[in-house]
Amino acid sequence: MTGGEKRRGGGVKRKIVIYLVVFVLFVLGLLWTFQILLLDGIYSAIVQNTLKSTGDTLVRAIENAKDEEDLTETAQYLAKENEMCISVFRFNGGTGYSIADVHINSDCVLHTLNAEGLLRYYEQAKKADDGIKITRLTPKKGGGGFGAHPSSSLPDSVIYTRAFEMKDGADAVIFINCAMTPVSSTVRTLTVMLLWISVITLLLAVALAYFIAWRVSAPIADVNREAKNLAHNSYDGSKVRRGYREINELSETLTYAARELSKVDRMQKELIANISHDLRTPLTLIEGYTEMMRDIPGENSPENMQVVIDETKRLSTLVSDLLEVSRFQTGKQTIYPAVFDLSEALRDTVSRVMKLYEPDGYKVILEAEGCIYVNADKTRILQVLYNLIGNAANYTGDDKTVTVRESVHDGIVRISVTDTGEGISEEDLPLIWDRYYKVKGTHRRGVGGSGLGLSIVKEILLLHGARFGVSSKPGCGSTFWFELPVAKEKKDAGVGNQE
Repeated sequence: MTGGEKRRGGGVKRKIVIYLVVFVLFVLGLLWTFQILLLDGIYSAIVQNTLKSTGDTLVRAIENAKDEEDLTETAQYLAKENEMCISVFRFNGGTGYSIADVHINSDCVLHTLNAEGLLRYYEQAKKADDGIKITRLTPKKGGGGFGAHPSSSLPDSVIYTRAFEMKDGADAVIFINCAMTPVSSTVRTLTVMLLWISVITLLLAVALAYFIAWRVSAPIADVNREAKNLAHNSYDGSKVRRGYREINELSETLTYAARELSKVDRMQKELIANISHDLRTPLTLIEGYTEMMRDIPGENSPENMQVVIDETKRLSTLVSDLLEVSRFQTGKQTIYPAVFDLSEALRDTVSRVMKLYEPDGYKVILEAEGCIYVNADKTRILQVLYNLIGNAANYTGDDKTVTVRESVHDGIVRISVTDTGEGISEEDLPLIWDRYYKVKGTHRRGVGGSGLGLSIVKEILLLHGARFGVSSKPGCGSTFWFELPVAKEKKDAGVGNQE
């Protein structure tokens, strides 16, 4: 195995098989622990709880019994229900006599004990804090001390002894004897059964694990195979076998990513084509005019030099747009907000644009009133205004009119720029803010642009946290707008600006 394979780790199929086998082994381990190793202890605890419950029931029955016959009926019922032998003694003046005696088992130890033996268990119970003594008897070995069977022929059993005081103040004792079912033979039987169950379960677990792993890993392998084609924009989700919901969602996400990457690739190619065209035109003019001024006498005129200067400025603008987009992409662009008069900045911008566009017959109409102050980066907001007005001038209609409006509502100022051009189709509206997108259509002005202006507008407004958008219908022109909150400190800011 290579170093790269080690870093990648095992496959899904292998991991699923391992996890499922480990889980089955854990479950089988629990079964072996509780059914084999702890069986005797659990069985003994159950027997002791049953004895205690029976003893509590007998104490209540003795307190509520009308006579000995009534008590004997209760004792007989409990003895048959739990397969136990019961003896109840009452002491008067140090002498004990039986008030209930039920024996249903031939192996009952109480039958084999004499008065001295019963008295010994009674004394042990009286010494206990709760008056209860539970003794497990095993077959007699050697001398046979306390806790050994009086007879080696009898099976294991438990004697429950409870000493208590009756309502009339007399002492009483309850003896309950329960035979213990031989656990060793049961354990041997369960061992053989669990051994077969373990083998069969493990085989089924491995088979099931491989089946589940195949069902899970096959679609993932398909997705992985097709995802490698993303670099070539050829991801095909139809070749992925349908799997679980998460895998299907992953395939759909990759399909969506492939479509978007295809769009980005197409827009990048269009950008390169646009920029190549826009750069080649001024470079060709600069080269042609400079060669003409060098080779032809008298052509070194101010008019020809102005053409060179204008085309140089055009190149500079294109390069500046590219650098601007690069800064936004790398997150290095910042803003410096300050309170300024947006209305005054709008009037100045429109006035400057008019001087630039008037020679070509364009009109820029401003609809604004009053003085509206905002807290924003003035330089960047002016850049937004120049880009929106320039974009509108590029696409406006035959009347060559662009309208700029300023309106205030509920503490929000909206700036909108409207042209009278051909408009934008509905499918193009979500794309016009993309970095490389450029609406296909005829520009009214000679400047084609690189398709980066609206992208720069978007990034600047996002840095300000401003709302923005566009509304347009084919044949009815377009309106681009953005909103900023009106500054609360406008009066103080106005005094500061005047100074």
